[in-house]
Amino acid sequence: MSAPPAPFHLLIADALPLLPEDATLPELPPLPQLDALLRRLRLADTLSCDEEAPDTPLERALAHAHGLPGAPGQVPWAAFDTGTVGAPCAWLRPCHWQLGMDHVTLLPPGQLALSEEESRALLAATQPLLQDDGLTLRYVRPDAWLAQGELLRGLTTWSMARAARQPLTRELLALAPDPAHRARLRRLQNEIQMLLYGHPVNDAREQARQWPVNALWIEGAGMLDHAIAPSPGVQVESRLTHAATDLPGWQAAWRAIDAEAIAPLGARVAAGDDVRLTLCGPRRALSFQPGRGLGFAVSSLFKPQRFSDLRAQL
Repeated sequence: MSAPPAPFHLLIADALPLLPEDATLPELPPLPQLDALLRRLRLADTLSCDEEAPDTPLERALAHAHGLPGAPGQVPWAAFDTGTVGAPCAWLRPCHWQLGMDHVTLLPPGQLALSEEESRALLAATQPLLQDDGLTLRYVRPDAWLAQGELLRGLTTWSMARAARQPLTRELLALAPDPAHRARLRRLQNEIQMLLYGHPVNDAREQARQWPVNALWIEGAGMLDHAIAPSPGVQVESRLTHAATDLPGWQAAWRAIDAEAIAPLGARVAAGDDVRLTLCGPRRALSFQPGRGLGFAVSSLFKPQRFSDLRAQL
């Protein structure tokens, strides 16, 4: 007998944006499709990320949705994304960071706007240095290179999305399992920074009033013993992320998602399909699935779930 099809799973990133402490919740536009859908769903799972977490609620929920191994900070995202099996690997992400006395502040990756030509030139410059430490590099896209090698085994890494939300201490850039490993990794990071300083690509970027690339961020380190195929029903809705700092744009994105993504999901539920909805905020991800039984029907009738009531939990 064939296995049942994987449920369709919609994850909504930044359903509640990251807000300053004590800020009021942003005004929601009418979301009739979402409220109608939530009346037919029950809360199935809650994933929480505290201030020390190495990942965001969206990343943690996405790892669960794809069935990936590893504790937070040790999920082998680079191996999964590239289908790499049997070798420790990680993403190296060209970035710009500012070093304070006791912390690192990361420029949001989208603001770097690195071109393919610039990225390939920087990769060519850093590759010999990394090869000396047993690492191989492969260009994947301007903001991500795939690194492989034993130096990446056993690391705990903080995601760029997590780091862009809050400054990190330098010790949390990447944690290695023993002091010698940590010292080797720290030395390599320092050597990379010195190599990037004054590189022609950065000279040209500074003349053009663009941020220079002054570091490589390590994230998604780990190893897969066997290939894991992406779950075919998983879909991430990211329009709110792109509009998170623009309230009118954020509200417009919500209206579009309600009509274009939530309405079809509601139709699937009405047809009896197995679906999941995960709402992701800065602190938690709330996952819902269709409710069943008389008790649920009565509860939903007299105490219907509404997003306006749920969002404070995110």
